[in-house]
Amino acid sequence: MSSAVQKENPAEAETVGLDQRIHEFMMAIALDADVAGVRRKADEFVKTVPPQRALSVAAALSYAYPFYVPTMDDGSAGRLALSLSQLTELVLRTRLTASRARQPNVLLACAPKSASTFIAAALCRAMEVNQVSLALPTYTPPSSSVLGANLRNQETDELALMRHGLNGVGYVAQHHVRCTPYLCRQIELYNIRPIVTIRNYFDTLVSLDDMFMEPRKVARSDNPHYFYDGLPTNYASMDPVDRFHVLVDANCIWYVQFLLNWRKCEAAGLVRPLWASYEKDFLGDKAALGQRIAEFVGREFVNADRIAETFGDTSDGKKLRLNKGVSGRGATLPSVIRDKVHGIMGRYRSEGDLSLLLGEDD
Repeated sequence: MSSAVQKENPAEAETVGLDQRIHEFMMAIALDADVAGVRRKADEFVKTVPPQRALSVAAALSYAYPFYVPTMDDGSAGRLALSLSQLTELVLRTRLTASRARQPNVLLACAPKSASTFIAAALCRAMEVNQVSLALPTYTPPSSSVLGANLRNQETDELALMRHGLNGVGYVAQHHVRCTPYLCRQIELYNIRPIVTIRNYFDTLVSLDDMFMEPRKVARSDNPHYFYDGLPTNYASMDPVDRFHVLVDANCIWYVQFLLNWRKCEAAGLVRPLWASYEKDFLGDKAALGQRIAEFVGREFVNADRIAETFGDTSDGKKLRLNKGVSGRGATLPSVIRDKVHGIMGRYRSEGDLSLLLGEDD
């Protein structure tokens, strides 16, 4: 805002300045793991705003940080209390409003290491929307990690669906989430467009190992990564074959269920996702993939050429976990690991085609 405008309307300039302070503070606390410290700092911040704005500011801070409620006496808290009937009406009104909102809502339902982080960031740039979390009612996706939620299953949280469904501009959400009939009904209610990304499982194993080894390059006697990935303290010092045994034991059936669940719900007519293969689509014709996504999301919301342009920009590839960006890495896995995977997945062959995970020739 120019100095001339500030002189003409100092009250407006003061309001804008306060709004900026509030936004910056919300961003700061959203990425703070010290719950007690956030509560203390937030209470102090509320005391610095005009009294007539104290309640709205406290509400904004609680919106940004799911464990913050302002310190107040019982009488004040009682005057703000809601009854169950009031809550049920608010939930109805929120669902009603969100279900009719004219905005592009994209769920990138992704198998890990299927270029989903890169695709999500590219879609956000192309659509000019923010990435959000639908698994937790947090202010920004990194908040999930900061608040210690990485080992949770990334099922959708309805409060998150509501709050982001009302943002007026749309969003991209990236989650490792298996499909269920319940999720399909949420997708329908909140007008969400699901894009499912999948990758060859053997290649995935190698990329996962790379990702988990990277933060362990600095040796530590404790295991600061446990609540991030759940792997043993000595993972980095294990024999490579043992590491792959751990990974297969931890996630192989999840990958099978991920593919089968989305396929079964699609076959039942419960959901109509757009499928994107790491090998055929992401590493193939990105322009064609951009056209498909634009058609799927809605050309009134996104331009296909803009998607192709953002997909072609890999300058931030490392930051966005675009590891090697190639296929066929799993060919180097020892036969004992490949046989183990085939043994586990073979039990599910009667449930559906697993070639997207195992490869066309396996």
